[in-house]
Amino acid sequence: MTEARRSAAIGLVLALLLAWISPAGAAPPAATISPEVEVYDARWHDFIARQPELELLADGLQWAEGPVWVAALESLLFSDVAADRIYRWHERDGLSVYLEPSGHGDGQPATPWRGANGLALDSSNRLYLAQQGNRVLARLAVALDRPEPRFDILADRLDGKKLNSPNDLVIHRSGSVFFTDPPYGLAGFENSPDIELGYFGVFRLDPDGRLHAVITDLDKPNGIALSPDERLLYVGNSGEGFAGIIALELDQQGRVESRRPFFAARDLHADGPGAIDGMAMHRGGLLFTSMANGIGILAADGTLLGKLALGQVTNLAFDQRFEFLYVTTPARLLRLKLN
Repeated sequence: MTEARRSAAIGLVLALLLAWISPAGAAPPAATISPEVEVYDARWHDFIARQPELELLADGLQWAEGPVWVAALESLLFSDVAADRIYRWHERDGLSVYLEPSGHGDGQPATPWRGANGLALDSSNRLYLAQQGNRVLARLAVALDRPEPRFDILADRLDGKKLNSPNDLVIHRSGSVFFTDPPYGLAGFENSPDIELGYFGVFRLDPDGRLHAVITDLDKPNGIALSPDERLLYVGNSGEGFAGIIALELDQQGRVESRRPFFAARDLHADGPGAIDGMAMHRGGLLFTSMANGIGILAADGTLLGKLALGQVTNLAFDQRFEFLYVTTPARLLRLKLN
């Protein structure tokens, strides 16, 4: 091959490579990742292959979070909190920017975690956002298929005091929205001078707009999920006060009737990055949750069935048929095929 042809060939390869680079600025992802597996209960194999492999769908993200499957778009939406964007991943089209900015409004202090975090859909297919940077619970004010950064502010303060930084959320069939409010979106976190409430809570926003503090004694409430019958609300705490998950029993209107510990992560003595963070409820009643160094699956009685060692995991979501588990890590979007 002549030098000219060699140079042309190299140029073509580079051009194709650049055309394939994702909107996150990352090189084309590798095909699969094979995690280490720890199995503690045979029920694990009902859901996870004996040698599971995760597809790497996107890489080079700044801080991925809050995935939600949107059937109307046949896509997964997820946040990049540090980039102040929401991305869309589609099976055919791959990764694209869906919304920017996602959670940092004019006049708000610039923090590294300024974008939206958790995302959720209600029964009317409206997108709700836990906007860390704006310190509000918001709802997209336009149609899903024509996104632009216009939001309805649903909650921003309680008793005249600003929320900290809404993190994750789930919507009850009654129309109430439960969300966690740790300090992760504030400069200095729990030492931020901007804290007004004096606690990091779990809140319920009722359909009539009234906001209630449901929990006020966790140091860093984080991930949140509902059981399939929506009678139990699970809340993960990523702080040191109680490293684990609590379960709250709800009535038909979503009011809390009782509370109990569900899972104590410190009993694992697990090494590795990450903590109890995002979680997703399988329709079979199993709770998939991020924990130190990966993902765990918990039975309805709190028994840990097993773990996938993936390093730090931020959040999880299923598709509408529960065929795939989508996984966000700080830099990556992954997908696991379920049995």
